[in-house]
Amino acid sequence: MFKHAAAIGADIGRYSIRIAVVRIDGEIIGAKTYPLEAVQSRDYLIEKLTEAIKVTRQAAALQGINPICVGMAAVGFIDHRFGIVLGPDHGIKDWNNVHLAQIVNRETGLPSYLGNDANLMTIAEHQFGAAKDYNNVVFVALRTGIGGGIIIGGKLYRGVNNAGGEIGQMIINYDKGISDTGIKGSFEYFASATAVVRRFRELSKKGDGKAASVSCREIFELSYSNDPVAVRVISENAEMIGVGLANLITIFAPEIIVLGGGMADADNNYLEMIRKSAFANSLENCRAEVKIERAHLGSNAAILGAAYYSLSRLAGKPL
Repeated sequence: MFKHAAAIGADIGRYSIRIAVVRIDGEIIGAKTYPLEAVQSRDYLIEKLTEAIKVTRQAAALQGINPICVGMAAVGFIDHRFGIVLGPDHGIKDWNNVHLAQIVNRETGLPSYLGNDANLMTIAEHQFGAAKDYNNVVFVALRTGIGGGIIIGGKLYRGVNNAGGEIGQMIINYDKGISDTGIKGSFEYFASATAVVRRFRELSKKGDGKAASVSCREIFELSYSNDPVAVRVISENAEMIGVGLANLITIFAPEIIVLGGGMADADNNYLEMIRKSAFANSLENCRAEVKIERAHLGSNAAILGAAYYSLSRLAGKPL
């Protein structure tokens, strides 16, 4: 029934919606990104999403493709069974307790499903990317914050209330560092892209203009040019990420850890520093067979995962 099926996959980000038609074998058709205004509301975001779905569906029809369902990826806590955005609102007015799957179903007439973006990226990497053919997987999204997902025995681990896999909130330094979630010493606080920028500013000389507006990507570029502050910051960051991964290795003993997000695109030296730290700080038996690799799917991971998840739900085989 689903051999040649296609779905619409949508990745709802804070500043853009990325959307495409995806065949069940992972082929992406007509991917497009729609920018969003900085100040948003529930109604605005739903209007932009449904319009993007409409345009995508029309473009697919011109190619003789009829998507049979919609899958959506969103940040935050999600009730995946009923397709509800629980929160937090991430600065979007009224973006709490939003029955998004029901709304999109009503507006489009298509069965619609919703999942947490990091979980759906995990599913995508497991089905089509770096973790394909592995049964025990940890996915870590290294970006402004740190998200993740866990696959045990080939199935996504959700935990109670669908809240499992919040890797970024793992505590790695209890002495300091209170995050915006109120958690002291979290992995996210010390190892995310936000942490890289904060640390660079701390170490830069006062009055240094570049430190005031520098981005994480620019700090990586500076490190490639042997800027001493940037080199130190990136080295410290790789060590800290490795410590976080070491905890995951010792707890889960996975076959593979997949690193996604923008930071995972850094050079091979950065990845090697992370591996060195992770292996040095984990138990020998737990790390014996684990691989630490970059994600393969990049910005397409969430739309791939969302579309595949929706087809699986429609087929009665939820992941």
